[in-house]
Amino acid sequence: MLISIFTWCSLVISVVVGQLVSPCPETFTYESRDKDQPDRWYGVVLLKSQEDLEGIWLRIILDRSAELLGNWFGDTSSTDNKEYTIRNPSYRLEAGPPVAVRFFVKYNAASIVPTVSKILLNGKTLCPTTKRVEPQLHISVKNDPEGTQTLSVSPNNPGVIRRPPPSNRETTKRPSNSGLALGNPLNEDEDDDYAFFGGDFAIGTSNKTASRPLSVPSQDISCGTVATQASPLITFGQSTIPGQWPWHVALYYSKGLELVYTCGGTLISENFVLTAAHCITRPRTNQPVNQRNILVYLGKYSLLSFGPEVQDRKVDQIIIHPRYNATLFYNDLALLKLDRPAEITNYVRKCCLWEEDDNLQNLIGKLGTVVGWGFDENRKLTTNLMQTKMPVVSSDTCIFSNRNFFSQFIFDKNYCAGFRNGTSVCNGDSGGGMVFPKAGTSGADTVWQLRGIVSVSVALQGEGTCDPSHFMVFTDASKHLSWIKQKINY
Repeated sequence: MLISIFTWCSLVISVVVGQLVSPCPETFTYESRDKDQPDRWYGVVLLKSQEDLEGIWLRIILDRSAELLGNWFGDTSSTDNKEYTIRNPSYRLEAGPPVAVRFFVKYNAASIVPTVSKILLNGKTLCPTTKRVEPQLHISVKNDPEGTQTLSVSPNNPGVIRRPPPSNRETTKRPSNSGLALGNPLNEDEDDDYAFFGGDFAIGTSNKTASRPLSVPSQDISCGTVATQASPLITFGQSTIPGQWPWHVALYYSKGLELVYTCGGTLISENFVLTAAHCITRPRTNQPVNQRNILVYLGKYSLLSFGPEVQDRKVDQIIIHPRYNATLFYNDLALLKLDRPAEITNYVRKCCLWEEDDNLQNLIGKLGTVVGWGFDENRKLTTNLMQTKMPVVSSDTCIFSNRNFFSQFIFDKNYCAGFRNGTSVCNGDSGGGMVFPKAGTSGADTVWQLRGIVSVSVALQGEGTCDPSHFMVFTDASKHLSWIKQKINY
């Protein structure tokens, strides 16, 4: 009897931890199993059609019930947790190269692993038989007889498939301190998954029929240039258009089963993003977070919509500035080495490093541009990328405006900027860049150079968000060029 039980347990364990076998390897493949996640597996199905399809309905049928099925492509529902339907009515599948859709199945680790038995695309059987897609993080919804819906949680670490997986709760988190604000605060959206799904399609990118990023030869594209003809800037926070600031990136942190939007960053080479050190270190320490938990999204415009122009990358290495002071935020810089090079397109491009004199006096009074998913006039996190112009001020002006606060944080390698008019200072994420036009360039030929990194500002007391009636502190990237260039092999 004991031998039989042991044999049965051995068989179950071998199925759980072993590599699963696809019934149609030319169309669907299981990813290598992660020993740290024994209760789930990830797989990729290739969608291919002989003709263009407007709207996708993908049915995935398992051989037994699972706890949930999650994906980054569309809204998922099931009546029995065995047959799942992934719906993306706004997606246009073009005839030609295959499109990869990644999903995961969560199950009871102590039971037999549910596996794929059949896959259908818009009613046509794919399995047993299609480019990478813009994942939209949606999770399984089980409809009960009373019509109520039970929503599952977001998946952990979406990983490989290109395009950003958003969370239905867009949040920003920063290390906190009394009287201190580091970029945008936590702002949680209480809408359920269906509400997010509907809003996502309503706030899509301008080109909803595109399904491939528009790439251009990288050797022909200079840093700091844009393909989009930008609208005129004004002093206060203003909406941008996709591709207007192609080097601004969004950083997400994988926290358990939830992806949390945290900071901005600037693409400075095909392989490196420059951001604030406090964005990717543990609070009040110089210790970086686990790089596997950081996801980088390039070409992103809306927090609620992910078009085909968006690229996602994992982080291969986190490089914290060796003199970063986690208490005073001196040298608040970090480099993220991407796991693979960014593809230069009209929506993803590099920003130039500073090439002019780094004397701050030459910058006093000049307007720099900051972009990010900052706050509107009601201090609510904006869903679309915002831009604002703000002037650089002298260190003395900054310190005298709030001696108790700024005297702690200002030193020779950072600077202050802002209008102190209550509207513009918060329109930028921690880690995002302040850019200036290169001397001698203007209009459509403007070349943008990176000068500052959004670091710290005065907090609104009791709210933990930045106070727009005060200046914002920027790390002066031009004072750290030797370190940056050394690390990126510039």
